[in-house]
Amino acid sequence: MKTWETIRNYWLAAALASSSLVLLKLTVTPPQKLPQLSYSFPAAIPLSRWEFVKATSIGTQKRYTPSLATSVDDLTIAGQQYRYLRQGRSLDIEMRYFNDTYTKVSDILEESTINNTKIDFETKRSTTGSYAVYQRSNRLYFSACIPVTRDTTVTDGELRGAQTRPDILMQRVFPWFIGRSQLRDLRCLWTNASLPIDLKAPTTTRQDLEQAWTEWIEWWQQNYPSIKNE
Repeated sequence: MKTWETIRNYWLAAALASSSLVLLKLTVTPPQKLPQLSYSFPAAIPLSRWEFVKATSIGTQKRYTPSLATSVDDLTIAGQQYRYLRQGRSLDIEMRYFNDTYTKVSDILEESTINNTKIDFETKRSTTGSYAVYQRSNRLYFSACIPVTRDTTVTDGELRGAQTRPDILMQRVFPWFIGRSQLRDLRCLWTNASLPIDLKAPTTTRQDLEQAWTEWIEWWQQNYPSIKNE
């Protein structure tokens, strides 16, 4: 028998065994409940070219002003607003932590206002993943979800598709089978960073935001919130 045929047979056998285990798990165990998450954002995160100014916790509108609460406010596990300064310009970064609720940046942006205002954006890609780019009130914005699989995503397909990567599945199948975690981890650290647009040098504005964005995302990729029971 040729070598490639042997490899194929081993692969088919492994796939059949894995499928059987998954089917057995679904048959003999009840559906798992999503873990009740909590999280406290760091008081400060260093950015090499920026001076940290302050961090403000994002309170739930539902608690303080229910009439102004949005879907995003209601589903936020924790949130923090960070501000930095450089050459008189303020870099604002909003962070919100979601669990299996928001997987599309378009939904988060639209549902973060009472009027459900649709925001048109273009999707870009960098070494840290995909992100949305848009302008509003003379500010340039970058926005994306940081999933547990680390590379940033903009669409539901990107976030869910990353869950089927072989390396991710291999890490999660056994903990899921013994009931210690969900098979798919659809958490999202929503990040929305903005800079005022320099009308005399709009290219510089984008370059500065790109630098801060890359450094910020890389920090979170290394310091992603953990689920304590895993």
